Amino acid sequence: MDHRTKGFTLIELLVSLAVFLILITLAVPAFTRSVQGTKADTEIGDLQRGLNFARLEAIDRGVSIRVRPIAVGGAWTGDLAVYDSTNTPANVLRVVPALSSGASLTLPSGVTAIDFNNLGGLSAPATPVVISYVLGAQTRTLNVCLNGRILLGGSCG
Repeated sequence: MDHRTKGFTLIELLVSLAVFLILITLAVPAFTRSVQGTKADTEIGDLQRGLNFARLEAIDRGVSIRVRPIAVGGAWTGDLAVYDSTNTPANVLRVVPALSSGASLTLPSGVTAIDFNNLGGLSAPATPVVISYVLGAQTRTLNVCLNGRILLGGSCG
């Protein structure tokens, strides 16, 4: 009668552990890039929706609508306010949430606010605005054209 125990040998266990570790080593960086890409898409999408909302409200209300950081002179990576700049005090219509830590938003020098006129066009600044978003290895570009169009990637020309 054969009384062998059933199970794995030490060699089989070590080989399977080595294969598992190699697969994990390959999968983690890809997963991290995927998470960063999804977060980048979500955050730039929130900003794009906020700008589109401001443009449509300017057209609907027939007044100038402004988008700027909530903290006066604050960073564009914080909460952004969409408000009717004709009322005093300003009537905040929507708040675009702050970007995640590690993300950066770059606008042209001197741009403290983005204003849409009653026709939906860009009234301030007087040139198209190129917004660059960076999170880790992920980059996105959002263009606000003079006619008010908001383009993810591409250019106003």
